[in-house]
Amino acid sequence: MSADEPSAPATPEPRGGGGRRRTRRIRRGPILVVVLVALVAALVAQQDESSGSSGSTTRDATAGMPAADVASSAWYCAAGTSSPDGDATETVVVASVSRTDVEATVTVMPGGDGAPATDKVRLAPGEELSVPVADVLATAEPGVVVETVGGAAAVSHVLEHAGDVAVESCTRTAATDWYFAWGTTIDESQLDLSLFNPFGDDAIVDVSFVTDAGAQEPAGLQALVVPRRSRVTIPVQDAVLRQARVAAHVHARSGRLVAEQTQTFDDVDVGDGTRSGIALSLGATSADRVWRIPAGSTRDDGRVQLALANFSRHEADVDVKTILVGGDDLPAEDVRVPAQGVVVVDVTARVPLDTDVAVTATARAADGRGVPVVAELLTTSTPASGSGAVGGTLGSTVVARRWVLPVPTVDGDTTVTVLNPGSEPVTAELLAAGDVDRRIGPTSESELALAPGTAKRVRVAVSGARPLPVVVTADHPVVVGYTVAGADGTAISTAIPDLVAGR
Repeated sequence: MSADEPSAPATPEPRGGGGRRRTRRIRRGPILVVVLVALVAALVAQQDESSGSSGSTTRDATAGMPAADVASSAWYCAAGTSSPDGDATETVVVASVSRTDVEATVTVMPGGDGAPATDKVRLAPGEELSVPVADVLATAEPGVVVETVGGAAAVSHVLEHAGDVAVESCTRTAATDWYFAWGTTIDESQLDLSLFNPFGDDAIVDVSFVTDAGAQEPAGLQALVVPRRSRVTIPVQDAVLRQARVAAHVHARSGRLVAEQTQTFDDVDVGDGTRSGIALSLGATSADRVWRIPAGSTRDDGRVQLALANFSRHEADVDVKTILVGGDDLPAEDVRVPAQGVVVVDVTARVPLDTDVAVTATARAADGRGVPVVAELLTTSTPASGSGAVGGTLGSTVVARRWVLPVPTVDGDTTVTVLNPGSEPVTAELLAAGDVDRRIGPTSESELALAPGTAKRVRVAVSGARPLPVVVTADHPVVVGYTVAGADGTAISTAIPDLVAGR
């Protein structure tokens, strides 16, 4: 926080039950714990408005939050390592958004003949706990399932690689198709697809790519078996050689699975600079015509690139809109994406320095056809630590009135961006999870007023005893994302939509 920013009061100890509690966290030095407390008026709300796209619809997505009164729920986390020599150390973050105690069972599946290992933790209402996967089971290919009982909870995970972190939501969805838009296999880079099958039957999958050189279907990645209760990691650079732009499609002939992607760089020269760090993305289960990504910044020499992947056999015309937080309106860019091709748009080419952005991509009919695409954002920056950092996330295809953010315990600040993509003004507020459904509470909480097509930012950087999950509520559907930046590097992610709340 800067010297002129007010400080929130210390976070009280969470209420509630007994049971074993774990607060193991990633630590490499002094940690600034990122916490949102009930008196949100003490936060700094940077409420600069700007223009954006309008018109939005809500559609179901089972990857979102379970209902508030749900008895149990299962979350799947595909990427990461937990062995001593692993290159993407994984920590699971479990966040309660319940008014009752929640019990979470963390199961790590090593695959093969190895037996799964489990650990149980209990969370008080509105509490959050971090569980390093290696503390449950050290294994080269961990597939993680988190089952929660007793109330609604959200699960995300944090990966750490070479001084950089990546943050992404886990998912409640297992599907037959998964799509990714951004990737590269240039020399010295590493692009991994993590395919996790948590079920009792084997899955058989085909993996294909669209690249600079067109569509590719490597023979070794067709009819690939992902054994039951196992995870398989595909090093894409071994199958798709030296391509600057790589987008992936995973299709299961039989069975269902969960797919995540990691892109890692270790001082890799990409032509316009050097990249280091790790980016993590949960795949999309389908292509779509509208994508919204409320995360990205040109702070710390930041650069924002949007990948648009078209897996169809028809060209797509895409309107890319950059929404500035605290800046002027920018006209949309018309981007032509060839059939079975991928295009990367340098979003920050027209954005001033030290500016936060949100990005929307709307695919228009090309030659009378509606062509859906997949949109994914990659950010690069040089934080105060002096080391390079990268972050990545796919856009959201849904809007909701409530979004949940499990706060990662890393050495850095969390910035929450709220985007109003609709045609009506929106009033939104940020609360600690334990205060969302209270009957009586503080009356001095800050609210964000968002005009149609605008984005606003709230920086949450308050010292406290332990992290609490953040909930964004709004009177009309919005999209919420967040950026983590600091000594532990940079990460971006879309928050978890609660599609039941507010209906």
